Amino acid sequence: MADRLVAWLHDTPVVVVVVLPGPVFRIHLEWRPEGIERWGLGSPVLSVGLPIGSPTGPRDTRGLDFFENMLPEGPILARMAALAGTRPADTYGILQAFGRDCAGAVMLLPDGEQPGADGGGYTPMTPGDLRRVISALDVAPLGAAPERGFRPSLAGFQRKALLGRAADGTWQLPYRDAPSTWILKPDGPHPMAADEATCLRLAAACGLAVPEAELLDVAGLPLLAVRRYDRHDPADGDLPVRVHQEDGCQATATPPGLKYEEQGGPALRDLAGLLRNFGEPRGVTSLLRRTTFNMAVGNADAHAKNFSVLHDRDSPAIRLAPLYDVLSTIALDLTDSTGQPIRADTHLGQRVGRQADIRKVTAASLIDEAAAWGIRRRAASAIVAETLDQILTAIPATPGDERVLTAVRKQAERIRDN
Repeated sequence: MADRLVAWLHDTPVVVVVVLPGPVFRIHLEWRPEGIERWGLGSPVLSVGLPIGSPTGPRDTRGLDFFENMLPEGPILARMAALAGTRPADTYGILQAFGRDCAGAVMLLPDGEQPGADGGGYTPMTPGDLRRVISALDVAPLGAAPERGFRPSLAGFQRKALLGRAADGTWQLPYRDAPSTWILKPDGPHPMAADEATCLRLAAACGLAVPEAELLDVAGLPLLAVRRYDRHDPADGDLPVRVHQEDGCQATATPPGLKYEEQGGPALRDLAGLLRNFGEPRGVTSLLRRTTFNMAVGNADAHAKNFSVLHDRDSPAIRLAPLYDVLSTIALDLTDSTGQPIRADTHLGQRVGRQADIRKVTAASLIDEAAAWGIRRRAASAIVAETLDQILTAIPATPGDERVLTAVRKQAERIRDN
């Protein structure tokens, strides 16, 4: 295993990740002069939580936290670790094997390699190819194919495949350093694809920024296909362009295991502070609209890793990324291992106005939360009311799962009327 990986951002080497000897899988960062020269010391262009040139001592875990947040969770992480010949705690070892296509614009390459040196592209897929990739996700997580040089990593617990797509809609297998451009999420033990598709359509109808998404059927298995907002089409017909982003845990220098507020992770006011200090003034208002939407659709699982910011290529500015991983958790049809129905968890990933249960969140809770961010109560009240009205107005014309839409209507009316 190489003991030095270089993190590249927009074709510029930014930092060298060095694995330290010992059994605890620690890393050390060495900042590259090219990144400092391009963006300057202290620039947040890589991460608000890890500015360029930050001194990192032996007890500073910000570097490890930033890169660990690029990895998936649960069985997917365990399988990737096994394929890399290491343990799930070895962030360096896993990214050494799977760090070439990550969230945002970061590429992790062995020292001495350069992005795109081996080229890259896409191979058209047949329907049979798509079925095989989806059916093999437990064995080849994320659709990884080292034999094609495609070594991706993406955060999250849910199984997914990372693919490309041609202009005519044909699915494609990326090879070498070609970036994936779509995320395909098949249903697992609990059906979620139709739920999330319905919530995304409703969010779009309310004027919220959402990625393009389609509900598909692959050999009888429902699957949600979501176009990656951190990839842009090239102007010259070359490979798609990576757009840098980071999630709420990375931006607050928080390890992924603390993504929930009750575990010590970021609160909504922390994310609002990021937007206020580093983003556009309207970013905080947009966050309030999004929080109101999450509460109205019954998304109790919204947490810091379901919040991301986009970075400009050559400036320190950030902006709120489109809404993603949004579904009505209160409408999920859940069963236990024996097939018996179980009640959905209503505990909030992040408190809203000091409320920890989504069934107790009201319009007043949302206004209290916004006031804690520095939004005037009158303005907050208008934003919350407008968003709830938009949701209730849009429901009748929104195609999707009627059971989900019914649950959303009841939840939104309850919040509005209390």
